[in-house]
Amino acid sequence: MLQRDYLMKMVEMLTTVLMKVLNLKESKNYPEALKELEAAGKTIAGLDFEMVKILKADDLVSLMKTSDVYAGRCLISAGLLSGYADILKTQNDRQCYDYYNKSFRLYTEALLTKEIPDPEKYIAKADQLIPVLSTAGFFSDERPENYPVLFEYYYLSGNYSKAEDVLFDILESDLPETG
Repeated sequence: MLQRDYLMKMVEMLTTVLMKVLNLKESKNYPEALKELEAAGKTIAGLDFEMVKILKADDLVSLMKTSDVYAGRCLISAGLLSGYADILKTQNDRQCYDYYNKSFRLYTEALLTKEIPDPEKYIAKADQLIPVLSTAGFFSDERPENYPVLFEYYYLSGNYSKAEDVLFDILESDLPETG
């Protein structure tokens, strides 16, 4: 109960920040919008964007696991990273795809915990990232290492036919076996 209340408070804070960022984006004040997201990352989720920039997605997930409110921290961080990526994309900065990928990974990790209220809401947010990442080549034969996360996501979200398609892609790819 306490974790749920804490998560709801974090979501409320995130919503306030995202509204402010939206206003800054509409006025094309992108540097200020990015600063607002970076400050919110530190305040709300303990997320340092300089660290996010250099960490791989798996390392970022591992860093999130050090928190008692792991699922909430993943969700809030995913929302912040997605907002950050949106602004970078507006500025034609290709680094946006790395932030989208990390956001997708964090949404998937939060779903794995099965501790989040209203998972459908976050499934919808993650679903929006898949076409963006697919277009950028994140889910392709050139990057087969991303297939397992996509499979896991589709499985967790109950989209079993797409999970099966990804499983076949994994079997046909040159992905090294894990034992």
